[in-house]
Amino acid sequence: MKTSDTSKSNILYLDSGSGIGGGQRSLLLLLNQLDKDRFTPFVGCLGDSPFAAEAEKTEASVVPLSLPAAHNKTDSSYSTSVRQSWHERARAYLVGDFSAKRDRSQRFTLDDLLEDFQQLGVILQLHRMVKQYAIDLIHANSLSVALLGGIVARINRIPILMHKRYATSYGVLDRICERLLHRVILVSEATRWNFAPTAKQTLIYNGVDLDTFQASPEEVKALRAELLPDVSDASILTGVVTRITPEKGIHFLVRAIAGLKGLSSMNGVDIKLLIVGGPYFQKDVDYMNELKQEVTDLGVEDSIIFTGFLSDTRVITSLLDIVLVPSIIPEACPRTIIEAMAVGKPVIATPLGGSKELVTPETGILVPPEDGSAIADAIATLATDRGRLKAMEEASCNRAEVLFSSEKNTALTEAVYAELLAAC
Repeated sequence: MKTSDTSKSNILYLDSGSGIGGGQRSLLLLLNQLDKDRFTPFVGCLGDSPFAAEAEKTEASVVPLSLPAAHNKTDSSYSTSVRQSWHERARAYLVGDFSAKRDRSQRFTLDDLLEDFQQLGVILQLHRMVKQYAIDLIHANSLSVALLGGIVARINRIPILMHKRYATSYGVLDRICERLLHRVILVSEATRWNFAPTAKQTLIYNGVDLDTFQASPEEVKALRAELLPDVSDASILTGVVTRITPEKGIHFLVRAIAGLKGLSSMNGVDIKLLIVGGPYFQKDVDYMNELKQEVTDLGVEDSIIFTGFLSDTRVITSLLDIVLVPSIIPEACPRTIIEAMAVGKPVIATPLGGSKELVTPETGILVPPEDGSAIADAIATLATDRGRLKAMEEASCNRAEVLFSSEKNTALTEAVYAELLAAC
């Protein structure tokens, strides 16, 4: 039951991430735009983490908790032998042909479950926190914290919802979690549970602050001078902005750039590929090194630039002419895509997970996964047709305004809060 000041509701946000990925960035944006006159945010997360530091800047009260780390979504085949080539490991990540099985690949393991049970002591921490801060509603940002938060919510008879930010299956944990939750916010249709009641699932796409995400011409010009001092303004800049890891399919972009060299349809159009991002884990470091070796082996060093990690994605995305999202696993609602549309950039992506509903024929091109030739053809199609590029830029901006405005999406989320609070 509600115990806090009736004029405001206290919301406890739970996140298990130690770093700042797409899910954490989305939550931080929500915290920044939350109506503080109606809701008081508290954030329970791993203490002394980058996410905790950023959450403190949003005016939320951060409470360190011994939460379980987010499940490692890396297949064990990645670490069985460092001598395995990265493309063999990437293929091992998925079993079977592309389509339904791949689009719903299962990444939950017994080790994940054991790790969660080892963290059951967190339930007591969460229970004390709910009592101490008179929490009225829990908002979980991942499955692992939703399971723990769901138990605490039941004990305290308060509502709990989860932002479902994954398009894969966690098997029995999904079904257990669904029974504990009052509502699930889907970030795309690809994240919908086919076994859960429709009334319990609400679709709200991830948002972008369309005003602040815009980069000035001066910022773009300065970054271009820094990264590409010897590249002609007439060159078409393509790029992938992501964590450098095999499941992102970046190796197929390298092959695509090599394939473009032999396409007569290019008519001398110069294409550059910017690989923006860095590795997190050792397997990613190995992958980065192998990518660079592949670039050398294919003789495309003059066409591919590794920029490393760049924190200001709005400027680098504005710099690009075409944004590439060649993932070989389903992603729920790639922020790269919605951020590209926010600055009016066409997208070439694979039709896995949420990507296939975000990218329309008016805003980009969908290509089969693991197909460098198809990516090359798509790049060539857009690079040699400036009129189509321009039309896609306008369509992307329009789609972002309709679906991805963070102000609209925050208001929709707040409406879910109000509905749940009124019902409890």
